[in-house]
Formats: sequence, C-alpha cells, structure tokens
Amino acid sequence: MSARASCVALWLAFAPPPDPASQPDPAVPAQPAPAQPAPAQPAPSAPSQPAPSAPSPAPAQAAPAQPAANADAPITVTTRLTPDPAHIGDLLTLEVIVAYPRDHAINLPSSLDFAPLHLVEVREGEVESTGNDLRQRFTIVLQHFDVGEAAVPSFPITWVDPQDEVHTYSVAPHAFVIDSLLANEAEPEVRGEDPMISLEYPNVRAAIIIWSVLGGVALASLLAAALVMWRRRERPVVVPPPIPPHERALSELTELANEREEMLAEDRYQDYYLRLTEIAKRYLGGRFSFEALDRTTEEIQDLLRSGRVHVDPLDAKQVIAFLQDCDLVKFARLSPPDDEAREAMDVVRSMVEHSLPKDEPEAAAAAKPEGEGAAAGEQRARAARPEPLGSQTTAPDSTLAPDSTPAPDSTPAPDSTPAPESEAAPESASDHDEEDRP
Repeated sequence: MSARASCVALWLAFAPPPDPASQPDPAVPAQPAPAQPAPAQPAPSAPSQPAPSAPSPAPAQAAPAQPAANADAPITVTTRLTPDPAHIGDLLTLEVIVAYPRDHAINLPSSLDFAPLHLVEVREGEVESTGNDLRQRFTIVLQHFDVGEAAVPSFPITWVDPQDEVHTYSVAPHAFVIDSLLANEAEPEVRGEDPMISLEYPNVRAAIIIWSVLGGVALASLLAAALVMWRRRERPVVVPPPIPPHERALSELTELANEREEMLAEDRYQDYYLRLTEIAKRYLGGRFSFEALDRTTEEIQDLLRSGRVHVDPLDAKQVIAFLQDCDLVKFARLSPPDDEAREAMDVVRSMVEHSLPKDEPEAAAAAKPEGEGAAAGEQRARAARPEPLGSQTTAPDSTLAPDSTPAPDSTPAPDSTPAPESEAAPESASDHDEEDRP
C-alpha cells in the first residue's frame, strides 16, 4: 500500500495542468463520457510475491463536443431557461444573450425549429453597450406537452464579420425537466363516486331556518319602509307670528322720522313722499284686508267709492286726499314747504292711531314720540291736509265731498272729526288771491 500511495503522489505532482479549452461549458449539461476500457490486469504471480500495479486515474466526464465553427467565433452566447422544473403546458422562457464586438453584426434566423417543443413567439431586444463590445438579448417562448426530462434543441445564430462574411454559431442544447401535475401519487387512479347522503323528510330544522330567515327579511323590510315614511312625513313649519300692521307702520314712521331732516335738507322730497306713501298703503292694506301697495290712487278710490272696501273709522275722503297730494310731489316733482312735509308724516301717524284695534290702545301710546301728549296727537289728527302745491286752486276730488262743510279756523272740539282737506282748498286759494292783489 505504501508503494501505491507514493506512485499516486508522484503522478499528481508531475501531471500537466488541464487545458481551459477542454473545460465543459457551465451552461451546457455534461454528457456522459464513453466508458474507458479497464487496463489489463497482470497475471497473478505467486501469492507470496504480489507485483505492485500502477494506480489508474478516475474516469472524468467529457464536455460535449463543440462545432469547429464555434471555436474561432468572436461572439459569446449564454442561455437561461425559466421555469425549471416546469409543468405540462407551462410557458418556457429561453433567454439568449449574445455578446459580440462592435464591428460585427448578429442575427437570429426567423425559421427556427424547436421540435418536439412548440414555439410560441420570439422577441428581439435592443442592442446594449458593454464598453468596447455590444450585447443583445433574444427571448424565445416555448411549450412542452410531455412529462420527464427534455431539452431545447440546438439552433443557429448567424454573425457577420467586418469583411461581410456570414458565419454560423450553433447554440448548445439546454436541458430541463417537466414535472407531472400528479406528483403526490406514484400511480394515480380515478376514484369512485362518494356514497349518497340521505336526508330526513320533512326536514324540520331546515324549514325552521328558512322560514326564520324569510320572516327576518320581511320584518326588516317593514321597519325600513316605516322609517323612510317617518322621515318623509310632513313636518309643521314653525314661523314667527306676523307683525301687526300698526306696529310695523309705527316702526317705519319712527325710522323715517330719523332721516326726515336730512332728506328735506337735501331736497329729496320725492324719496321722502314715496316712502311715506308706501307706509300708508301697506298699513291700509294690512289693516283693512285688501291689496293697496300695488294699486294706484285712482284704483283705491274706485274701491272705496264702490263700497267693496271700508276703512272705518277713517274718513275715506281724507285718505284719498292725502294720497293725491303725495302723488303731486312724486310725479309732478313739486317741492312742498318743510312744514307741510312734516305734517304729512303726522297725518299718516294719526291714521294709524285712530284705526287701531280695540285691544291695542297701549301699543299706540307706546309708539308715540317723546314729548307728544294726547292733546298734541288729537290736534294732528284734526289738522287739515296740506295746501295744494304749486298753482293748483281746485280741490283734488270734488266728488268725494259734495256735502262737506269747511272746517272752522279755531281748534275744534276733541270729539269732532278732522275737516276734509277738499273744503280747505278754496279758502287757501282765496287767501292766495287776496295776497296777489295790488
């Protein structure tokens, strides 16, 4: 044994290094090398003196033979197959990466045969730079419909050198494995049908469950419908109580009284009389239940004359006379004296105070301005309407007061009614005539 070990050590020490060209390509599966014949054994000699035999090297697997054209090719081809292992019908992706010099060109032939594999498609990638060389990727999609070991057959790649000569590079086969879908069983067999399951009839439990579910759904539907109807019910709208007409009129008069002096100082008589007329008409319409704000003075006069509207305890003649005087200022653009403008507001206030409901005496007293007593209020109520403006000398409406008598010059008694302004007009006109005489 010591002599054999020493021989093996000497052989390993002086053996030549292996040739790199003869090393197998890691991308190409190793093919089993043909069995080497065993060296002839020497004839056995006498048992007492056995002859030492030289140790034989272990057999090594030889790399697959490469074509002669690939040995001198300046291109390098690398392949990768995924998935491996795969199943029947899976899409197998074979990536072919080719590296070549810049002054060369490569091409993958269009008519490739990969039998027994089925070719699905071929995709050609973009050319990439790797420094001094170039690289291009080809993707080949295949399918295989058999179980066991298989291999992608060899296929060519053409390349062109700088002298425009076409050469062919043969890509080595790529082995892979197709696993069976029934890998858990060595010999799968078709199983028989499951035994039938018998259910009792009638099935009381199933019936109770079904009817309970249906009852719950119906009850939930009724509750949902009731909830929707309850939410959509008509709810009473709570609105604040309407403001009585006399309260609104007195409030608006107070507001206008605060602005009166400024408006008169700026000669805004039309605006002043317009607001005063709106306050009077709004109060008359709300107090006596008719639409007065949108009606003209002539229309209100027709209503009062026909008896369809009554303004008791007010005098209809005085109401129409006041509205006609206001129309003269609004439409004829007359400028009355400031005293007459102030008295016009007192006329409206007296209308409100003398036509209050019977249960509202305290509200009228509270609405009077400070310093105004009962006598002053009655005096304003009995005051005649303002004199006609401009050169008007006739009464505004002679048809309303055919039998009226002129009011005395002295202050009337508290219980007397205000004198109509239609009778005071002639006196004013005569006074003016006397003043105009030479």
